[in-house]
Amino acid sequence: MNPPFTKFNHARLSDSLRAEKPRVRRIGSLLSQLMSRRGYAQVAVNEELHRTVASAIGDQLQSEFQIGNLRNGVLQVYASDSVTLQELNFRKRAILKRLQQELPENKVTDLRFRIQS
Repeated sequence: MNPPFTKFNHARLSDSLRAEKPRVRRIGSLLSQLMSRRGYAQVAVNEELHRTVASAIGDQLQSEFQIGNLRNGVLQVYASDSVTLQELNFRKRAILKRLQQELPENKVTDLRFRIQS
């Protein structure tokens, strides 16, 4: 014989039904979780940063640097040699201004140049 229908039994019944039912999630949340786990979003951001810096310094130095990490608004840029490093330092203000105008969502406040090892 079934126990009488009470508030307590109703809560226990609905909990057991919820446990059996598969949890439905939005496809957008699943995709964003996948992208952050795999690092796909970071790759796209680095490509945008590289393209913007390359357009700011010109074609002759485009293949001579790599974009590093962006932490606390400081973007690491790795130069292939000391000549490229010096040229990047000369153009630092122009590069920073271009990054802030074209990619304000990244909030780049400073650039640090290093030689790639």
